[in-house]
Amino acid sequence: MVGAALIFFHLPWEEAPSGLQRSRPEVLTGEQVIVRWHDKAPFRKRRGVALVLHGLNLQPEKMESVISLLNRAGIDALNVSLRGHGENYLHRTDKDPEETRLDSFRTVTYPLWYSEVRRSYLKVRERARQKKTCVFLIGYSLGGLLGCDLLISDPVVRFDRMVLLAPALNVTVESYLLKALMPFPGIVIDSLSPASYRSNDGTPMAGYKALFEALDHFKRHLNPALNVPTLVLMDREDEFISHDAIREMIGSRRLNLWKMTTVRKMPHPDYPYARHLIIDEASMGKTAWREMGEAILGHLVPSAQGRASAPFSK
Repeated sequence: MVGAALIFFHLPWEEAPSGLQRSRPEVLTGEQVIVRWHDKAPFRKRRGVALVLHGLNLQPEKMESVISLLNRAGIDALNVSLRGHGENYLHRTDKDPEETRLDSFRTVTYPLWYSEVRRSYLKVRERARQKKTCVFLIGYSLGGLLGCDLLISDPVVRFDRMVLLAPALNVTVESYLLKALMPFPGIVIDSLSPASYRSNDGTPMAGYKALFEALDHFKRHLNPALNVPTLVLMDREDEFISHDAIREMIGSRRLNLWKMTTVRKMPHPDYPYARHLIIDEASMGKTAWREMGEAILGHLVPSAQGRASAPFSK
């Protein structure tokens, strides 16, 4: 069981979509937060601005398959790098980037990530205000948890619609076994995911501790502010997140604006355990990826539903 937990939110990934235009990384004021804008495709009507939040120890650039889908539908996206991921780490001249990034990861806390997400949200909200358009949340796994936690914690935060990909709004009993190591935040749990996919070779217990604290805070402060139009997508056999528990939460909390859709992905031959991953065609299979894209666009931009398959074409 512990072995399975070691790959929590570390899953295989395909290359970023070709042709996606990346802006220069931007550092928000105050504490260091690295964000990167991806503007909507030219000549597309602007339909919203999205805050995009990645999973634990995932390279933030790996959210670009989903971002490409958003951009082609007319949605600007702000891709956030949480501390310890991508380019968001405290640089040092006496160590190489891999070491210094991992050092920064060892110091992360739930309040730090919360602050980073909030300041990134304010950036998205300001662009949406200027463009007179909607604000969306796209959160994968840890990112879905942090976005929802921000929504119910801060009265100034509002999302017009949310898409949650296998959100970490609960975890399986097996995953909670990691809590035994929480007093040792510097310990690094080896990652079994491909080197090209992960931000770091392993995940420090500080990262898991921050995740569990965010989850505990979310559960204690759950309130009706969470009931905004939301699409939840996940595999019924997800090894880390309980499909049934999230469905039960939706019912017991009377989240009548939430819709849960089961993803029927094809298991990856090299990673048969990776049911948690629902993020690209390579890991899901062409049909499941296309169907997920249609569901996402149908939720965010209903009028574009009929054209949703276009971004997936080769």
